[in-house]
Amino acid sequence: MLTSLPLASTDELFQRLGVQPTGNIWTVLVVDALDMDEVIEDLSETIAVFTECPIKVIPAQTQVSELIEQVQQSSEDYLLLWAFAAWTCEDWQKFDAARSQLIKPRGGMLVLSSSYTSMMLNCAPNFCSWVGSRFYSLAKDREFLTEQEREIRLAALREWFGRSDAEVIESAESHQLPATPEYGEWLVLLGRGDLIER
Repeated sequence: MLTSLPLASTDELFQRLGVQPTGNIWTVLVVDALDMDEVIEDLSETIAVFTECPIKVIPAQTQVSELIEQVQQSSEDYLLLWAFAAWTCEDWQKFDAARSQLIKPRGGMLVLSSSYTSMMLNCAPNFCSWVGSRFYSLAKDREFLTEQEREIRLAALREWFGRSDAEVIESAESHQLPATPEYGEWLVLLGRGDLIER
């Protein structure tokens, strides 16, 4: 499965988080182990802007029961969990059994290297099923959409919905825009992510 994960730049990842519906939604991000510290720092500084809520970074270097307790006691709406290097398959099985206790208003993200993601897939199948398709592999050096790619995507949205950019912005400003991921993406591509209804 790891070889088929969708690649996302940090910009694309933040865009997806920004248009994600509000709720207890969890994501798994696979990163190169050598980039882990830098990625965590980048995510912790930027993710609050895109989710528009307070976040907390929790290293999973403790026992599973202690991690779950930290999750439950945290007052932040969104959690970033990382540092799973010491976890064994047994730890992941305990985490899998405790997945119903991972309840936050905006959910959270697990950040793992590929080797630990493989262990999680094998040892925490229920959690992985719950996450569903929200597994991403970070393409750290990949650029966000070029201007040409952005314009091609906007043209496709205009044609599909039969609307202009101005009409979409006007509908969003008057709170008449349907709350769909496509319209959220449209607003982000226009630099008007501030109009996305939460």
